[in-house]
Amino acid sequence: MKTIAILADLKRMGAKSAIQKLTSYLARKKIKVLMNEISKQADLVIALGGDGTILKVARQVSGLSVPVLGVNLGGLGFLAGVSLSDLYPALSLILQKRFRTVERMLLRSEVFRKGKRVREFLALNDAVVKNGVTARVIRLRLEVNNQYVATYVGDGLIVSTPTGSTAYSLAASGPIVHPDLSLIILSPICPHTLALRPLIISSKDTVNIWVEADHHEVILTMDGQENIPLQLGDLVQVRKARERLKLIVPEKRSYYQVLRTKMKWGGR
Repeated sequence: MKTIAILADLKRMGAKSAIQKLTSYLARKKIKVLMNEISKQADLVIALGGDGTILKVARQVSGLSVPVLGVNLGGLGFLAGVSLSDLYPALSLILQKRFRTVERMLLRSEVFRKGKRVREFLALNDAVVKNGVTARVIRLRLEVNNQYVATYVGDGLIVSTPTGSTAYSLAASGPIVHPDLSLIILSPICPHTLALRPLIISSKDTVNIWVEADHHEVILTMDGQENIPLQLGDLVQVRKARERLKLIVPEKRSYYQVLRTKMKWGGR
């Protein structure tokens, strides 16, 4: 590897010292470092922070085929493959081309207003149509492949990838889904009826969400990081994106091991 890009969450405790140590290590290896910059020249992207950092990086590298190594500087960290203490043994293997990558599905969301597309987003975890700051109840009409499914009355609706099944969707009582599967999860947020439950559909399907709320307290958020206010009559169309995230994972660490550790399964 000749060039490595480093993207870091500088708000994290220990981030600056970790960057200094990492850049010195790479300099000794005669590897060019791009700091907080994504380029086609990069052979690897190292995301220093937590899952939020990787979510941001995923959108930035979506048009490239560059692998991403997530380094967890604290917190839960489902996506960050290694801890800071494991970084250099992992890097040594990566520089020897001894590493494994997995591809993660992304979602593409488009917002249509009066028949015209006004915004477009990518997301690794989820696209969420939800109420705004006043937490007023909203009405959303759901269609899958232009077939009416239901009208949701409540706090909103989460459209999630398998990767995002352990994020907001899980908090809304959605299922945990293995990230290798190709599907889409629809999880209502606090629906005003017990009959509306999470729904799993094919990744080949197209999800249409029509805003039927009679007020302007409705927003679309992507990975909880980008958002746009929605209006009555807006259409949010969500489908599987052509782009995918190439994520480096430790060779000896399984997804189920991650779940056991992060979810504290087996504890009392």
